[in-house]
Amino acid sequence: MKLTLLDSAQCFQWELFSEGWYGAVLRGEPVFIRQEKSRVEILSIHAEDVRQYLDLNRNYNALLEDLLDHPICAYAVQSYSGLRLLRQDPWDALFMFILSANNNVKRIRKLTHTLSCKYGREYSTSLGTLHALPDSASLARSKEEELRAMGVGYRAPYLISTARMVEDGFPLYALAAMPYEEAHAHLCRLPGVGDKVADCVLLFGCEHDEAFPVDVWVARMLESCFAIRGGSRAKIAAMARARFGAHGGLMQQFLFHAARTEGVERLSSLNF
Repeated sequence: MKLTLLDSAQCFQWELFSEGWYGAVLRGEPVFIRQEKSRVEILSIHAEDVRQYLDLNRNYNALLEDLLDHPICAYAVQSYSGLRLLRQDPWDALFMFILSANNNVKRIRKLTHTLSCKYGREYSTSLGTLHALPDSASLARSKEEELRAMGVGYRAPYLISTARMVEDGFPLYALAAMPYEEAHAHLCRLPGVGDKVADCVLLFGCEHDEAFPVDVWVARMLESCFAIRGGSRAKIAAMARARFGAHGGLMQQFLFHAARTEGVERLSSLNF
């Protein structure tokens, strides 16, 4: 679970404690997770919802079967076999990935925690106090100067305006049912949401497995390992979607983590 909850940069609200992980609130209840070898123990009254959130019910080898004939794909899936694609709430993903723009994981995690303590619902648990992520209503009422004082910077007006658009009826929770291109275009109307953030929200929050977020690591990996290159990240993402297909975003997570952990040069030079 550490690979998925802390190391994969899919979300930024989980914390490690002595016996496992805590940090998510699903259906109004805090979630705690323990793992002993391959056994995952979910401490929640909504255990099945948590399994869905952790995507524990899908067979990734079956989903990615058509891609595993490529040696780098097979290597990444085998090397990071514990990785799961989180099925997050769309607003949660949108909130965190607006914060992620031009940011590093340490700072995104800190901002997520700071804003959750200020605007998120508080829960008292046997392991201490837990704060949910802020909802759109809370951020829609927030002040730009407050957010800037907490380190949000230029993203502050984007968060507020986006939250207000969601409160005013932006179809965030209908995106999963839309075709990918339509859903992506809708998201790019939101302040602070470009191509990459939109793809992250679609992949991690809206069950669009074909969404293929492209950052500097992924762009370098695609060029070095798959000869996919283009003038813009949007064009690179389009070529990647065509190359990797309906579950390309799932494959992207394995390749992204392999490239970020081992380095693109080493990944591309492996002798398969």
